Amino acid sequence: MSKNQFIEKQYGLEKNPFLDRIAREKWLQTWVNREEQLRVWKRVISELESEKRNNVVLVIGDYGMGKTQSLFKIIDEANKSKYIFSSFLNFRGEQRPSNPGLDFMFRIIQSIDFNRLEKIKSKQEIINSITDISSDFDEVSVALSQCWSKDQYTRRLSRYFITGQTKPTKTELREIGVIRKIDNIDIAKEYFAGILYLLKTLGYKSLLLAIDEFEYLFSLVTRAQQSVYLALVRGLFDFPLGITVALDVEKMVNIALFLGISEDGFRRLREIENEEAAVGGPTRPLLDRVTTTTLYALERQSTRLLIEKRLSYNRKSGVFEDKPLIPFDETFVDYVLELSRGSPRQIIWSCSQVLDAGIEHRVSLLDRETAQELLKEREEV
Repeated sequence: MSKNQFIEKQYGLEKNPFLDRIAREKWLQTWVNREEQLRVWKRVISELESEKRNNVVLVIGDYGMGKTQSLFKIIDEANKSKYIFSSFLNFRGEQRPSNPGLDFMFRIIQSIDFNRLEKIKSKQEIINSITDISSDFDEVSVALSQCWSKDQYTRRLSRYFITGQTKPTKTELREIGVIRKIDNIDIAKEYFAGILYLLKTLGYKSLLLAIDEFEYLFSLVTRAQQSVYLALVRGLFDFPLGITVALDVEKMVNIALFLGISEDGFRRLREIENEEAAVGGPTRPLLDRVTTTTLYALERQSTRLLIEKRLSYNRKSGVFEDKPLIPFDETFVDYVLELSRGSPRQIIWSCSQVLDAGIEHRVSLLDRETAQELLKEREEV
């Protein structure tokens, strides 16, 4: 029986809905062995409620070490506070930007989900809050208010305009009620600042952005342009310094950036820092400001715990059972640890394959020999 046929028969599913190589919010229940890093993240999150300062935190880890799941965990912790508005975004893309800085800012603005904001706060609350935005932001407040227009077309056009998903004509600009296009980074920062004002008037204290695969941006631009992204991150740390209009910092929420970056990506940052040593640049000042946390390979005890949690997940009911669906012994733990080298992603993948095959063959106990046979069979399917 093929893998997909078994999944359809056993679980009543047409296809495998669990992409085990991609962290999902549900897998937060398989969280293990990141307590040291979690303490740092919780401290930063706690400070977001009490201190008026911005933060940048690097979540460093090799591929498969759980960076994406860690960012979901950070979002989960932030969501426990009513004073933090959080967003998750992935910087993976395929198109090379003609203006890297502007593209970066639009990606940030796009991550702030207006629809989700409207589910938390009432539409009238939002409209009332927009009227309180600084008078320095006449165009920004007009465009933001149109994002909640009663007219569906105007509402959609305004949201596409603010998030950079359309290049409006002069007629469309008049329909929104503004004169300028958002065609440079300074104007984009004004709109971002306006959103920070809006969040503050809605009762928030901080905006937390969990950004996955940050270094992927480097692949979209030339080596010379890579510093642009680092300069922008530093600019967000110092925000609103450098913006052309006068701002009242007390009327804006804090910003916290949690950047998921691979070991290779972090080495690239160090390379850029060394390249800038003689001529200056944004990298060293940025790295001096950031908090760094590193995700390491799991040791045996944590590997065993992750195996136990993963084998307890019942795909049919969609819940974690009290006990593993198939019992396992210590030789199975040793085998999975050898196979995965402590990579959480590989541990989860291996357990998924063995569990499905084990249920199919009605295996009563998972040990090294059984797991080897089951995985060999899955590779041959």
